[in-house]
Amino acid sequence: METATQERTSRVFEQALVSNGDAAAFSIDVTRQMIGPMTELAIVAAKERTRLAAELQIAALEAIHVAHAAAMRGFLETLDSAQRALTLMGTSVRLVTQASERLQTAAVDAGRRLRETLEDKRRR
Repeated sequence: METATQERTSRVFEQALVSNGDAAAFSIDVTRQMIGPMTELAIVAAKERTRLAAELQIAALEAIHVAHAAAMRGFLETLDSAQRALTLMGTSVRLVTQASERLQTAAVDAGRRLRETLEDKRRR
């Protein structure tokens, strides 16, 4: 036999349980509804990070390619300049050699004529 106080306490307790059960059900429902959008957001963020990493890699590779091409152009220009310098040096050496040969020929001719002149003067 329950007293009135016990009955009231029992009813309040039952109402609290129902109330807590409803709150728990509500909380579970809200959590379930939030999981979908949050999962989608996490997937989008992961895809975006992957895309950003790939784009940064592509940009870095393009920069390396441009730098490599510039270095190769500089190297080829240096080789071309060195080849031109060597060609100029060769031309200069050839011209100096030719001038020396002409000067030697002129000196030999002048020496021969001087000897001839001196020999003629001695004979007379």
